Amino acid sequence: MKADTLSNCAKAEMLFEEKGNQGTYQSQFYLDSAIRLCPNLAKAWREKGVPFLKRGDYATWLNCLNRAIEISPADFLDIRAWSKAKFLHDYKGALEDFKNFDLLRPDNPKVIGDYNIYTWMALCEIGLDHYELALDYANRSIAISSKEHGEEWVGMYDFLYRGNIKLVLKDYKGALEDFDKQLRNSDKLAEGYYYKGLAFLGQKRKKDAKKSFEKSVYYFVNGYTMLDPYVEMPFKVYINDAKIELAKLQLMD
Repeated sequence: MKADTLSNCAKAEMLFEEKGNQGTYQSQFYLDSAIRLCPNLAKAWREKGVPFLKRGDYATWLNCLNRAIEISPADFLDIRAWSKAKFLHDYKGALEDFKNFDLLRPDNPKVIGDYNIYTWMALCEIGLDHYELALDYANRSIAISSKEHGEEWVGMYDFLYRGNIKLVLKDYKGALEDFDKQLRNSDKLAEGYYYKGLAFLGQKRKKDAKKSFEKSVYYFVNGYTMLDPYVEMPFKVYINDAKIELAKLQLMD
């Protein structure tokens, strides 16, 4: 079928497929043209907004994404949810979106962006200082992943996150168990040793805490740390945090 006999939405699909590199003038031109031809092409609205998100123009990004969600909520509500949590720290709004998405897609694979949906919901509850609720979601997330694939396939930092929830709740034994599980999956993670040190301090085990903080400093120096190209990750700490804890312990000696 020749292009001039295609429907406007079919032409829009062709333009979408030829959009080129994301965020370039050419890409935005193709997406704008596709939207003019077929205003209900939800994926074009979503794609048009992504470069604005990465540049920090959240208002323009959200306007585009909201339009995509109006057209096809089951396909795009999850994106708004994790973006609100990760980029905007709108934990209340993100949590509402996650809950609605879970109702819309009860059989979805549960993995959204970087994490399981329930890990996202746990992080939102942490942001709202609801640690008991956060623990429930973290338990659910880890249980799903463990049942399906085994603990070695639990989300990259899920044990670290749950351990920190337990740390806040003063369950130091449970926190240490989770940090050990995290370090079995990623044995050089500087943050894992840092938080393990805090759990040891909660148990008054100063020598163990000192060793853990020293390992944390070592792995920070060697670059084994949590990284994200766009934002500071949840429970992210730095080498000076570990050095400060070591200095405090030295003053206690």
